[in-house]
Amino acid sequence: MDPYETIEYAVDDATARITLDRPDALNALNPTLLEELEAAVRQAGDAEGVRAILLGANGRAFSAGYDIGEAEAQRDADELILEQRSHLEAIFSVRKPVIAAVDGAALAGGCNLAIVCDLTIATEAAEFGYPDMHFGEPPPKFVLPFVTNSLKHARELLYSGKTVDAESAHRMGLVNHVVPADELEKTVASELSAIRKTPSTAVAVAKDMINDVQETQGYRRYGRTAEYVGALTMETSTPERFREIRDEEGLEAALEWMHGTDKA
Repeated sequence: MDPYETIEYAVDDATARITLDRPDALNALNPTLLEELEAAVRQAGDAEGVRAILLGANGRAFSAGYDIGEAEAQRDADELILEQRSHLEAIFSVRKPVIAAVDGAALAGGCNLAIVCDLTIATEAAEFGYPDMHFGEPPPKFVLPFVTNSLKHARELLYSGKTVDAESAHRMGLVNHVVPADELEKTVASELSAIRKTPSTAVAVAKDMINDVQETQGYRRYGRTAEYVGALTMETSTPERFREIRDEEGLEAALEWMHGTDKA
């Protein structure tokens, strides 16, 4: 019996398929999903005979990001600083390649999730970006600067909070391939087939070495710093005002204010 509530997990043709399954919430990343995603990645990493991990999603979005519409438990800054988002680290560290198949929006935390994967294949309908910058919160893990072709692309996306289409994301280096929706499955299958031709030990060594390049550039160091900065910025005036509007007028009104209002 599937032990997961918010994801689907299956193994087929030497591939562990992890599918985000909160379609009604645009696969927003709530605590349960994050915990289950990390557990599934570790399960796949430990599974004999699994050569690769495929991360996809049900519904019309890959993921709209962290679930800011859910009721939040009252937590002080100390608790926020100590709370680390370890699902991205699990994907980065697992010694098997992880491929993201992105159809629809991959925004904010969903964008981080898509681009932290070893390969990212997107449909023409996919979108990427960090609109949560309008919320006043930098990404809690700084993945973007380590995958873009230029730091100028990272600056463009983070300064503006804009959303870009799949072709622009490809030009910026966020994705490997952009394909029509009806070719996504075939393209992913082709990549998986090619990976299976390479010995698993060689793939694991290559991933470790490439990860080491990111390490020398400060990937984990800046990731930890981003966690601390994110915890502190949650207590600044913009997130506080957002929460006030959300609680008094609803999420739609808060989002309209967030994306439509100039801020100091």
